[in-house]
Amino acid sequence: MLQFLLTLTDEDNHSKVESIYNTYYDLMMKYALSKFNTLQSANCQYDAEDAVQSTFIKIVKYINNFDFSRGEHDVKSYVFSILNNEICNILNESKNSFEDLEEFCVENEYNFLEEIEIQEKYIDVVKTIENLDEKYSTTLYLVFCKGLSVNQITEIMGISPKTIYTRLSRGKKLLIDSLKELNTNAKK
Repeated sequence: MLQFLLTLTDEDNHSKVESIYNTYYDLMMKYALSKFNTLQSANCQYDAEDAVQSTFIKIVKYINNFDFSRGEHDVKSYVFSILNNEICNILNESKNSFEDLEEFCVENEYNFLEEIEIQEKYIDVVKTIENLDEKYSTTLYLVFCKGLSVNQITEIMGISPKTIYTRLSRGKKLLIDSLKELNTNAKK
């Protein structure tokens, strides 16, 4: 699809289109799939693909309206606002299937942006946990990602609760330090 999009715009805008595509395509697909699944669309995958494709066509059409100088958050807001409108358009076309259409389409755009940002942060935390020493990563993963209790972990791992608490305490410190370092590197 990226090659097709690049044929729709002049060469001066290729890097902008590529940047938006590479940065947001996967996130846009997840968001669209989530919305169509929530509304129990019969053709979730196709509807999501249509919404994302239509969004990119509009992005290419109005690429000169994007103000990249205002920061990534504004670009993201603009991209997801267009996507949200395209989802609503698709839902409007098959209105009789969706009772919650009006509520969805009136949804505050910052709610879904916040939801996406939370998901991105969660993914970063999980990746950081996975990169820790195995004894800490396993313990943290079981507690924070799987929601297991210390007693359940004791049974699974065959170690004492005291060891679990020690690993949790040390692992949390390592995790916080790793996340601080990740955040510092991201700002550079």
